[in-house]
Amino acid sequence: MKKVILILSILIAGFQVSAKEKVEIPAGKSVELTYAEFANYDVKLTNTSGKQVNVSVLDSQTRKQVSGFGLGPMGKTVLYVAEGNILKLKNTSSKAIDITLTFVDREPKTAAASNTEKVNFTLHNSSMKSIPLIIPGVMKPNLSPMSNSGVSLEIGQKIYYKKGGVRMLVLTVDESIQSGDKIDMAKRIRSLKKSE
Repeated sequence: MKKVILILSILIAGFQVSAKEKVEIPAGKSVELTYAEFANYDVKLTNTSGKQVNVSVLDSQTRKQVSGFGLGPMGKTVLYVAEGNILKLKNTSSKAIDITLTFVDREPKTAAASNTEKVNFTLHNSSMKSIPLIIPGVMKPNLSPMSNSGVSLEIGQKIYYKKGGVRMLVLTVDESIQSGDKIDMAKRIRSLKKSE
């Protein structure tokens, strides 16, 4: 069955940045979104569907994936989408789902985009509690309990765990991480807390 891609472009003058928008993703389909607001704001995605959604950012010229991850069944994240790029949401379930999208103030970028090699791997949460993470300049995923989130990150990218006012470096992406690896973030956080 040929995959149907819905392309939605919203370029409304005076769009209220604080407004929330529900994006419906048909069963087994993808939705591609482009917004003028990508130039100045980050995108907050909230998934309350109970189904995982694959999130990716595509270069609008080459159609190549710039970044990507799996948003858990009850997950939320804040991510950076460069101006002119495409936000792609894929529903792999057998029923239509809704995702809430909100534009939020952009945090300063810590480093300029580069052509550094990227690694595709999985962040795993083996605990029964959500794990809020910060991936500077990319996104702020909130790993749902007992979930997996696929990511595509550059070598050298840092991943932090944040709880309250404490920010702890949990992982730096390096050559030891191979494509397809699964990294248990809950286990890494526990071991770091024990070593403090």
